[in-house]
Amino acid sequence: MATPIAHKGVVYGAKAEAMTLLDLLLKPELIKDAWAYYKDEQTKDIKYEPLISPKEQPAIYLNKKIMAEFKPKLEKFYYDPSKYKTYLEQLGITYPTLRDDQRAAVKKELDKAASAAKVSSSSSR
Repeated sequence: MATPIAHKGVVYGAKAEAMTLLDLLLKPELIKDAWAYYKDEQTKDIKYEPLISPKEQPAIYLNKKIMAEFKPKLEKFYYDPSKYKTYLEQLGITYPTLRDDQRAAVKKELDKAASAAKVSSSSSR
């Protein structure tokens, strides 16, 4: 278990990241401005040079033995859309997974919200 100060730091970091993502999603001009700053200021004098040339081929022969051993074992995990709607269904995972006590708590909250909505709609008539 993390120390309280570490936990607090992680929570604040996650909040900052979430708020930044919201800003980027809700204000597309921020992304446009960030790209412009990156291209026109940060990297205007930098030309990317790949470390390998287009003529060079990946060294896949190095993994030949490993692939020969493990590829057949991995095939059962390949997604088959003709048999399953989702990859999770193929793996036998139902999502979201809730324990019985969690499911009961959610049902209780939904019932409470539904009854409050009924009271609210009947009192506004």
